[in-house]
Amino acid sequence: MPYLQSAAVLDLFAGTGALGIEALSRGASAAVFVEVDPKAMDLIQENIESLGQLGCSEIVRGDALQVLRRFEREKRQFDLLFLDPPYDRGFEEKILQSPEISKVLSPIGLVCVESRYRKEGAFPAPLGFHVKRHERYGDSQLTFYARDSVENGSQENIKDMA
Repeated sequence: MPYLQSAAVLDLFAGTGALGIEALSRGASAAVFVEVDPKAMDLIQENIESLGQLGCSEIVRGDALQVLRRFEREKRQFDLLFLDPPYDRGFEEKILQSPEISKVLSPIGLVCVESRYRKEGAFPAPLGFHVKRHERYGDSQLTFYARDSVENGSQENIKDMA
């Protein structure tokens, strides 16, 4: 996974932490897991401990948008942002349209959104981004968003990620 090598990953709505943990197993250098549910946070902690990933992981309790704002103020940046919120609550669009998205992503950063399948297709891309890839998997859809300024070739390995 060349794209994930040394990548900093932000896993919003982390749940079990599966997405961030998978990124770590494929070469990401660090993962931050954001979750509001204390029980889910305990599970993430157990999962990263059992896999020996404590040194490169951080678990943050809080609302995803508030944490994004905090990271923007702290000038933290990530190469990959996973967004897998509870379905049908509008979190996808709220996060995607927040100005913090472009500020917490590195210049070649990608946003990956998992959501319930919509016949309308992908959610609208954040300002300055475009849909790089959009796939349907049964009742779900997976959409990758890339910056408009990024050349197509610099993220050629994106197909390996999904």
